[in-house]
Amino acid sequence: MRKYTLVFMEQKIGVPRLTPIAGAEGEVSFDAADDDDAQAYVREHCTQRLQNCVRGELSSMAVVRDGSGTRFIDDSLENPHFHEAYIRFDARTKQLEVDFVSTATVMLPGGYKRSAL
Repeated sequence: MRKYTLVFMEQKIGVPRLTPIAGAEGEVSFDAADDDDAQAYVREHCTQRLQNCVRGELSSMAVVRDGSGTRFIDDSLENPHFHEAYIRFDARTKQLEVDFVSTATVMLPGGYKRSAL
């Protein structure tokens, strides 16, 4: 079982990037077995809220129960099947669209030097 969080994002005037909606209406958390179950939950329970924002950002955390209680582990870097997902409502088709974002690689300027032989 995994703990999923869907953060609802909005575009504010003068801010160059999307920002989370403030307050209790800005996110929802729920348990799901996997990404497919999480998307089914979002379709069933969050479609109306997604209609009123730019997109939702879905991420997961592993739920670990042991002798010390329940802990949430952010294992997204160690889980090769995990992808962060952006979910938005398409007003034309009246459907939710899911776009997965996989691990990004960045090339830093000056990070590579050739060795002289």
